[in-house]
Amino acid sequence: MKKAILLLGMTIFTVGILFLRNADADTVLIKQQVQLDKLIKDTEELQKEEPETLIGTQSEEATEQDITILAEVESASCITFLRLSLEEQKVYAEILSSLLGLEKETTLSTKDTSLIDKAFQCVMLDHPEIFYVDGYKYTEYSSNEVVEKVVFAGNYIYDTDEIRSRQEKIVDAAAQIVAGAPDTEDEYEKVKYVYETIIQNTEYDTASVDNQNICSVFLNGRSVCQGYAKALQYLLREMGMDAALVTGTVREGDGHAWNLVSVNDSWYYLDATWGDAFYLFGEEQKQPQTSSVNYDYLCVTTKQIEQTHVMNMPVTLPECTSLSDNYYVREGLYFEQYEETRIQELFAKAAEEGKETITLKCSDSIVYDSVCTELLGNQKIFDFIKTGEGSIAYTDNEEQYSITFWL
Repeated sequence: MKKAILLLGMTIFTVGILFLRNADADTVLIKQQVQLDKLIKDTEELQKEEPETLIGTQSEEATEQDITILAEVESASCITFLRLSLEEQKVYAEILSSLLGLEKETTLSTKDTSLIDKAFQCVMLDHPEIFYVDGYKYTEYSSNEVVEKVVFAGNYIYDTDEIRSRQEKIVDAAAQIVAGAPDTEDEYEKVKYVYETIIQNTEYDTASVDNQNICSVFLNGRSVCQGYAKALQYLLREMGMDAALVTGTVREGDGHAWNLVSVNDSWYYLDATWGDAFYLFGEEQKQPQTSSVNYDYLCVTTKQIEQTHVMNMPVTLPECTSLSDNYYVREGLYFEQYEETRIQELFAKAAEEGKETITLKCSDSIVYDSVCTELLGNQKIFDFIKTGEGSIAYTDNEEQYSITFWL
């Protein structure tokens, strides 16, 4: 039984009870090599879409040695890597190689230490499998006040034996999840499956160990936003999909992490932590029995996520504008106007299927206000939900224009 952990000060939904007036009652974890042509192809394709942010500017030309280094990077999944300059990409590749190889020290090709932090951040954003590093240091070696070389060293939080042991356990845990994924070419169904699986099998707990890496989810089943997002990213990449970790803030400046994912050739944001209804509500708040999964943050646009999230990334991410694979659009629960007949049909279908809840999503505040006025203000909801108690439980999310009813 999943136990809720109360997050103090977090109020996303309005919880209400509507009363009827006058009513009666063995895969390898770390992939270090990819084909050179794959790197070049992926880079060229993205260059066509976002030439100002990617490798290949007129002032930079890659040497054969540069390309050899960069070819070690798994470009298809390295979303931030592709948005770095050539010099930054070289440092990224060197840091990645060092951390994957568990090297104690690595001499970098650059002597410009200002490049290190950005490259390191991007490595960690792109690679959730590097769960055993929580920072770095570098040392400058100078002669006559001239920097001769810069040496990078990752901060490993476990010894080598512990790292290898955890890698094996993570591979096994992830493989079991991936094996249960729907057998389909539709990437939306795969993302939905991973989103639901992480939420249903992870307990939000700020006191959980390893909660800034994937061990917390795969090995302990208890984590915080960073663990949720990295685990989701890891699983989607294992399923051959492009996913990135996104960091920033929410609400009153609290740090947060969520994901960017490519679904059926379009970019979307998703936030599994905010998709966990137990995280949103907390057990001690008075409320109806909630469904464990909230879908307001499954495949949303940049405009939608920015209503509640503020990104703080070292690179510019692609704009997400498509709604084609938004959860509510795909499930037929998205409304661009108040449609009473359609709403009635959805409630009847949900009741027939034995569902506990149903959520309606509106395209904007005008449609949302119209739906709330008709269903709540004019109490038409009682035409769709038969209750002998004279009351109906619901929650509404004004920021995401959604409203959930318990059947």
